[in-house]
Amino acid sequence: MDLLSAFRLHLDPTHPEVVALVGAGGKTTTLFRLANEIVTADHRAVTTTTTRIFAGQIAQSPAHLVVEDEQIDWSALSVKLDEHGQCLLVTGLAAEKAVGVSPQIVDEVARRSVDLGIAAVIVEADGSRRFPLKTPAAHEPVIPDSTTLLVPLVGLNVLGRLADAEHIHRVEQVYALLGIDGETRITPSHLAKLLVHIQGGAKDKPTSARFLPILNQAESAPQLAAARIAARLMAEQGFPSLISAVAQDDRPPVLERWGPTVAVVLAAGGSRRMGEAKQLLDLGGEPLVVRAARTALAGTASHVIVVSGARGEAVHAALRPLLAQTERLHLVHNPAWESGQATSVLAAMDALPTGCEAVQFLPVDQPFVPPTLLRVLWERWRGGADLVAPNVDGEMRGAPAVFDQRYFAALRQLHGDQGARPILRQNSADVVTVTTPALWLSDADTPEEWARIRDFPQ
Repeated sequence: MDLLSAFRLHLDPTHPEVVALVGAGGKTTTLFRLANEIVTADHRAVTTTTTRIFAGQIAQSPAHLVVEDEQIDWSALSVKLDEHGQCLLVTGLAAEKAVGVSPQIVDEVARRSVDLGIAAVIVEADGSRRFPLKTPAAHEPVIPDSTTLLVPLVGLNVLGRLADAEHIHRVEQVYALLGIDGETRITPSHLAKLLVHIQGGAKDKPTSARFLPILNQAESAPQLAAARIAARLMAEQGFPSLISAVAQDDRPPVLERWGPTVAVVLAAGGSRRMGEAKQLLDLGGEPLVVRAARTALAGTASHVIVVSGARGEAVHAALRPLLAQTERLHLVHNPAWESGQATSVLAAMDALPTGCEAVQFLPVDQPFVPPTLLRVLWERWRGGADLVAPNVDGEMRGAPAVFDQRYFAALRQLHGDQGARPILRQNSADVVTVTTPALWLSDADTPEEWARIRDFPQ
């Protein structure tokens, strides 16, 4: 997955993105790699820093412009953008470091985005002296008011290291923030806490800016595993994150995306063809709705929503013991269930928690769907697929399926007695499918189908 997609940037000079990179462990590399991706996508970008940048790193940009006395030579900047698609702004060059620009300069560049034809300004807004971990001092970070996306980074190379001045910039502040000392070794939970803390990665975040932490330097299997622990912890708190290895030029920079996710069990139908409520049919000693909810909970989504409709009180009663066991399970009633399945999709969308990154829909009447399949579908989404569905004998199936937030608006526009299958069909070229045994997707719409399922060896 490239940074451009993972950052969910909308490249439009009339509404330019201003990306502020803070923290430690790969800010400069991320800055220039993102700029290159923007240029490759046939857009323009301005890069800069509001702190300092090593003079040798300036060579990573194909063009730079020195800003003197807080005045930009707009004509010169335009020429460099015409030639290279990107340009780095600094205010002074010294032997070892270049001085950055003021945040007001960044804001002015953003205001002139239409004239310059730029879609993004990317700013390194924090210094870390090349350490993999830091907390900001009182005067840091230096974030422009125009920032639309704040991206704090940590370097996974610090994992397992002692929390000392050899590995951490501003180590005393890290001690105070995390409640640790120099004898402590850094763990994934430390990184997760630091990245989202109001005095850590989230310090001075503009109110309207999006927030996207990055766990960088996932260059080995142990580092990736540890990063997943930290990413899961942040997702449980409602934060998205990325796991990356931006310095590895031979592969895409983003390995996985994480964030709050929801699995939705559609259990509102009237079961007209069955002749009795499918949600309450007993299989192996429990109602199908309880079986589906347990499967969804085991499928690694942050939260599970069960949408009820017909026989809503009975469904609630069946789920009551499971609801008492976990805060991850929620019941939503759809009073318009008779108008069709699309109303249940809408009821679920209205109930999604703030910041939900993706949603997974599964019907109540597929009792053989294993948690393994749901987990694989989520793995494909974390790897960058915006639509994920099962494939049986070469045919894409409509459920269970995952929909990235890019499709939330389309999900809200569904109508009639159908689920989200039309979105998959309309965007079939973008659907990543998972080969699935037909048995796993066996469903029960009629008494005959239910008899086969009920009599199948459990």
